Amino acid sequence: MTTELSRFLDGCRKRQPSPVLGGRELEVMKIVWREGALSAQHVLQSISDSTLSLSTMQSTLERLHRKSLLHRQKSGRRYIYRAAVSRSVFISQLMMDIAETIGDGEMAPMVSGFVNYIDYELPESLTEEVREIIGRLPKESDD
Repeated sequence: MTTELSRFLDGCRKRQPSPVLGGRELEVMKIVWREGALSAQHVLQSISDSTLSLSTMQSTLERLHRKSLLHRQKSGRRYIYRAAVSRSVFISQLMMDIAETIGDGEMAPMVSGFVNYIDYELPESLTEEVREIIGRLPKESDD
């Protein structure tokens, strides 16, 4: 294992696991990631469950704030919420959690599973996009 990978894994082991999100919390995060800074009323208008009340939405946003996934700023009598972490960072954290809990801290099984997913589940256009992203990784130097 390279020194760089070893340092990365050590850092992963010291961090807190990603917060567990319920279905509504995940739907709210997707809306905030897509649309940016929003009030509870705006999130409520964007959500698929039309039976939710404003107070339920405010409680959901407060939980996400306590989980450090949303920042909030007072604007008049309401809060405006925005993502505290990007969607890609959150996905990275979840992948680290998987590597730690299922792969015993080893990245190879997770990467192998991801490659299998790409081979069998993604359309060719997305497979090419993944190859392009991987191609942007910095090459390891021989120093």
